[in-house]
Amino acid sequence: MFSAAARRTSALPRTIITHNHHHPQHAFSTRSIPIRPRPVTPLFRPTALQTRHLSLGQKMKRGFQEASKGIWRKNPILLPLALVSVATASGIFAYIAYVEATQVAPQYSKFPLPVAERLRTAVYYTDVDLNPHKAITAYKEAFMLGRELGMHPWSDEMMGIRLQIASVLEKAGLVPAAIQLLEKIRADSCGWVELSVKHKILQVAENSEEANKKGEEAADPLGADPVVLDAYDKIKEMEAFEAQQRDKVKAKIVGISMKLAELYRSDYIQNDAKAEEALGFAVDYSLREMQRRSDAGLPVGGGHWMSLSEIASALTDLGTFYFEKDQDNYALPLFLRALDLVYADEGKNPSCKQVTLLCNISSTIGNAAMQGRPLADPGVTREEAIETSRKWAQEALTKCDGIADDQDPECEIGCATARLLLGELAAFQNKRKEAIKYLTESRDAFKQIKEDDLSEIAAEALEEVKSRK
Repeated sequence: MFSAAARRTSALPRTIITHNHHHPQHAFSTRSIPIRPRPVTPLFRPTALQTRHLSLGQKMKRGFQEASKGIWRKNPILLPLALVSVATASGIFAYIAYVEATQVAPQYSKFPLPVAERLRTAVYYTDVDLNPHKAITAYKEAFMLGRELGMHPWSDEMMGIRLQIASVLEKAGLVPAAIQLLEKIRADSCGWVELSVKHKILQVAENSEEANKKGEEAADPLGADPVVLDAYDKIKEMEAFEAQQRDKVKAKIVGISMKLAELYRSDYIQNDAKAEEALGFAVDYSLREMQRRSDAGLPVGGGHWMSLSEIASALTDLGTFYFEKDQDNYALPLFLRALDLVYADEGKNPSCKQVTLLCNISSTIGNAAMQGRPLADPGVTREEAIETSRKWAQEALTKCDGIADDQDPECEIGCATARLLLGELAAFQNKRKEAIKYLTESRDAFKQIKEDDLSEIAAEALEEVKSRK
């Protein structure tokens, strides 16, 4: 083993002896200085930390994140209810905005803004919170503003305001006041139509030469004065507008007369004489206008004037009035004329109106024959009248099969009524089996469409037939 001195000696660091043969005079120490690594200077020195300012949105986001921690755990019931409430409120507001944009706003788009504002108030006190006084006041203010702003006094908008006042009076139970207003509107409308026609005829007679001259100038664009052309176009537009408004007002006159008849027959008035007068006026006015248009070479129905089916409705109402009064001689011609107009209007596409009219004709002829009243045609026997009534009722059933939309309530009632008529006619002729068949079908059909009163009538007739031996 090594001695302690030897171990200490071996533990000392080695000396590095450099032999330099060229320079022996330099002396070297027997111990070398250990080489230490030099510190490396980094290329990029770390800079001092900077404070970063958060934006408002980031602050709100961070606050929301902190606030939302555990919100579901802390509010397991209130939070879902709050979310549902917000979603429901948003849906309601969206629906209100949709209705306002698609249904409410278009109704007022043709009115100036001041008139539209008063109309909104009037409609609120008519449909939402019924207050006749405030509603009528608002309608009158809207009408006066419309006249001040230059709206045509007989335009659809201005006529609509006046008619709406009558509707408010009726809704409030003030039927006599509504009738008085409608009578005045009808009289004023008839007066304006007559005055407008006379003015047109007089204007054409006085200015025929000047109009022809302007027409010739307008037909030659190269030699026409632009001022003359513009004035001529405006005159033509005004004449077309006036003619259009006359047709519309004439149609409204017929409609007002039919409404007056309804009010006169209501429980408030019960004046059948006035109702007959109003319906007669509507029918007479319609037929005279049809004849005038036919003589002038204009379409007798359609356009801005009434369609043939609308004219038929006026005839049907008057015919129904006479039928309820057992005046079959007056009712039957009106029903037949109405059916002709509906046939001409609908062509190969029959509607439920035809079914109703066919039933009315069958009922008019059959009831007169079965009850012993004088027939419309004195040369026809009662047996022949009953057979004719049967044919009309059978034609109504055939029409029901040919109508595409047989789910229309009017069609369903018409078909059930036709079966009821056929059953009653068979019972009158002592055809018990046939009568039971049709009356049973009629009763079941009325039950299906929930016409309880008519179903009871059919059931009573059926029981009576079954009780016979």
